[in-house]
Amino acid sequence: MTEDILFDNIYIGHSVGDGKKFAAETFEIKKPLEVAANKPEDIDELDEKHTFKEDPIGFIRSHVISFVDVAKQDPLGAFKAHPQTGAALAGALFTLFGMLGALVGIIGGAQKPIVTKVGFKIFYKPSHNKP
Repeated sequence: MTEDILFDNIYIGHSVGDGKKFAAETFEIKKPLEVAANKPEDIDELDEKHTFKEDPIGFIRSHVISFVDVAKQDPLGAFKAHPQTGAALAGALFTLFGMLGALVGIIGGAQKPIVTKVGFKIFYKPSHNKP
């Protein structure tokens, strides 16, 4: 199918046998090719079903990889398709920036302020004049 065509393999008629014959000649030949073309490259890694208890790193990695693959095409669609993964990545990003901000604030705030002490003396000058 091309981008501009929304439907393919259309049969209009009354014969069920002719419809099945048309489907066998067109749809059943193209369907396996389309499925094979739409499979991801890293099929071995993504087809393995990881559970968090058995393999937490593999579980997280497979979810993040699938989220990033979808986000390359459609970022908003990635958040709709994988909301938990998107929220976890956004939370991790905000946490990272918050920690860096706190670190810079602590380091910058650790300097002692410069205070200069200004001293002055009070001179007593009597107001009456003595000869």
